[in-house]
Amino acid sequence: MSSLGYQVMYRLFNGHPDVVCERAVLPDDVAYFRQKNGTLTTLESNFPVGGSDCVAISLAFEPDLAGVFTMLDLARIPVLRSERSDHHPPVIIGGPITMSNALPLAPIADVVVIGDGELAAQPLLDALLSSVGQGDRNALLETLASKPGMFVPAIHGDRVPAALRVTTDDLPAIGQIWTPDAELGDMLLIETSRGCPRFCSFCVMRQTAQPMRSADPQRVEEAMNSDAPRFGFVGAAVSEYPHIKRVLRYAVEHGKGVGVSSLRADRLDDEFVELLQRGGYRTMTIASDAPSQAMRNRIKKGLRDRHLIHAAELAARYTMRIYKMYVIVGLPGETDEDIDELADFALMLQTIVPRVALSLSPFVPKLHTPLGDARFEDIKVLERRIRRLRQRVKGKVELRSVSPRWSWVEYRLSQGGIDAGLAAVQAWRDGGTVAAYRQAFKDRPSDPRAALLAADHHGLWQPAGMR
Repeated sequence: MSSLGYQVMYRLFNGHPDVVCERAVLPDDVAYFRQKNGTLTTLESNFPVGGSDCVAISLAFEPDLAGVFTMLDLARIPVLRSERSDHHPPVIIGGPITMSNALPLAPIADVVVIGDGELAAQPLLDALLSSVGQGDRNALLETLASKPGMFVPAIHGDRVPAALRVTTDDLPAIGQIWTPDAELGDMLLIETSRGCPRFCSFCVMRQTAQPMRSADPQRVEEAMNSDAPRFGFVGAAVSEYPHIKRVLRYAVEHGKGVGVSSLRADRLDDEFVELLQRGGYRTMTIASDAPSQAMRNRIKKGLRDRHLIHAAELAARYTMRIYKMYVIVGLPGETDEDIDELADFALMLQTIVPRVALSLSPFVPKLHTPLGDARFEDIKVLERRIRRLRQRVKGKVELRSVSPRWSWVEYRLSQGGIDAGLAAVQAWRDGGTVAAYRQAFKDRPSDPRAALLAADHHGLWQPAGMR
């Protein structure tokens, strides 16, 4: 329930008078659930997922495919679309992952919605409602294949259509549910803008692919006329929203708490951070995105050390408990000297803000970005550099890191073609370990950039702004 896109689609589906949309999630203990021969059911009414007319899945992260396989299996739906018959519900996958590479989803999904799902909701529901009781899966797929942004692997093969993109008229996107039982607790999510005005060379959401679209501030304020005790402002570039201070002020003056996804250091000033503090914000989260100034320059991040230092000073001035910095390691051209610079910089920040935390992620090249064809750094090199950094800051700076081994799995899935999806299914069936993925990719030695080659060959996939 921390996914705004998930909540938006839930509301859009349920907003149709002839549709009931219910949620389903993985059991806490899958092994025990299997032992009891359980069948996956919905949260709302305990309805068997496999008996629905359609299963729609929101996917944000390539390794989460394993969870999708498990859910389908527990719902008694064949994981591979080629093994489904007319009596199985069609499986439709959407989410942020589709903006980079949808081909690994082709063996699993009957339909993939490319881009912003809001624009696909009505055509999708129209086709599904007209097909109910007909028992003709092929007719449904042919109908959907004719709609913009609908990738139907059984018909399109590896020809991925252009992505859907909402305009400012469709914003802000607003959450549907807030509950203390969810990760973000009592927070209603509001998307103030979509896309990004920057040109960071590693990012799928860069300006040339997803130009920034900003919501009318009055509409954002209207969305805050809610009983929710806190509002979470989300987006690829929340700090860049032209009216961010206005909507923050509106929230705090109405006695509401606020949360903001990661901030851009060079957009912060006293007014901005004071509003965050008044709204209960206590962890300043900054995206540095590279371990050194030289590497930030190389990836076109546009941030200087002085911006990060000023953000730390603001964090201290307004009594933030933690200064958290996201950093990508293993970027092209990175050396041990860059890691040492990060260690020294973090220790210096710790003299300004008592509690500094680094969140490290190995660099995973994404298709349709300037660094999309960069190599993935050797896993042993990544592990050694993370150990080096940990030793340098030990006891003074907190450090958490995504596993380089699992980042390699993400890399192979994110760069692969249809065979990558089949390899993921094989790895899941073989236990889902990193070793299982290694063997599965060894058994299917497809070009890890097959998706890019196929898309460019057919000339169909083009990022928004390049059409």
